[in-house]
Amino acid sequence: MDFIAEDMIYKYLSIILAIIIAILGWAAQRKTERIKIMENQLSDKKYNAYSNLVSMFYTVLQNVKKKESSNPETMMQDMLDSKKSIIMYGSDKVVKAFNNWLCSTTMNKSNYQQLDAFLDLMIEMRKDMVGKKSRISKRDLLVNLIQNEDEVMQIWGKLKGK
Repeated sequence: MDFIAEDMIYKYLSIILAIIIAILGWAAQRKTERIKIMENQLSDKKYNAYSNLVSMFYTVLQNVKKKESSNPETMMQDMLDSKKSIIMYGSDKVVKAFNNWLCSTTMNKSNYQQLDAFLDLMIEMRKDMVGKKSRISKRDLLVNLIQNEDEVMQIWGKLKGK
């Protein structure tokens, strides 16, 4: 009888352990799924923050090319929204590059120093979004912004000389 009781105990114990393991596995999987969902939501907010900042810059660039003035109130609100989003969702390197660019615009730095700080910010945002594998350089960004190789060469020389 002892043998039968022991056998039954082992059977029930193995069933209980299998159920416990299944429950723990399910709980771990749920937690992993929730973490991925939160990371995706954070990633979306980060990309939106970066996109809004770049859109604001391109709007100013477009207005300059059209020789139109920007609405200061709208620009100030857009900048405040960008600041809030970058500080909340940006990586540490992006926040530091953003602060460096902001400071360059208020410290009587030359336009070239401000542009250089902005290009650094753009590089850091790209690295944060696509990883360290991004091979886009400041010069590549300048070509995108200016679309004139002669002007790029002139500005590139001044950026290098700072």
